[in-house]
Amino acid sequence: MTTLLHIEVSPMGENSISRAVTAEFLDAWKAANPGGTIIERDLAANPVPLLDGEAIFADYTPEADRPASMAAKRALRQELIDEITGVDAIVVSTPLWNWNVPSPLKAYIDQIIIPGVLDPSTPGLAGKPVTVVMAQGGSYSAGAPLEGWDYGSGYLNQVFTALGSEDVEVIVAEFGLAGVAPGMDDFVEAKEASIAAAKSAARNRVAA
Repeated sequence: MTTLLHIEVSPMGENSISRAVTAEFLDAWKAANPGGTIIERDLAANPVPLLDGEAIFADYTPEADRPASMAAKRALRQELIDEITGVDAIVVSTPLWNWNVPSPLKAYIDQIIIPGVLDPSTPGLAGKPVTVVMAQGGSYSAGAPLEGWDYGSGYLNQVFTALGSEDVEVIVAEFGLAGVAPGMDDFVEAKEASIAAAKSAARNRVAA
């Protein structure tokens, strides 16, 4: 049975552009994979804890010597690793905040990367396509005043490629703050066009 891990990040609910675009991907995936299973991990509703020293040093401490709190933190990390390596495909739905990924997503990534367990030397995501749907408040594309300020897309591509995926695609919806933030009313049409293009790309990603 085909399985998809859906990692959700936005806390904006029905107002979220990344969630709306990803819904198109999920609908297309369900149609293409009747009987398939979608595993939902909503980091907005249930964030994972930040790494602390005890969690980090668990892998440098013999299992029998780990105190209960350390063992629990290590068990959570393994649960997350088993989940992402046990599926057939992954879709990450996230906004771009302050030019990078939101802290709940960074915390999740920090939890799943453990040297010798899931890292570039143990590429557990090999053979798994990864789709990233990213909503941006403005535009950081070529010719924009803040061209190149998107540090999230490249970072996520690097992470999932380093962990073994040979098929990573980032789908971006721009100008999310148009019509919301002062001074961005001129970009409402560009926003609508970008969202429509992102939804089409999300559907086509499944069909490819």
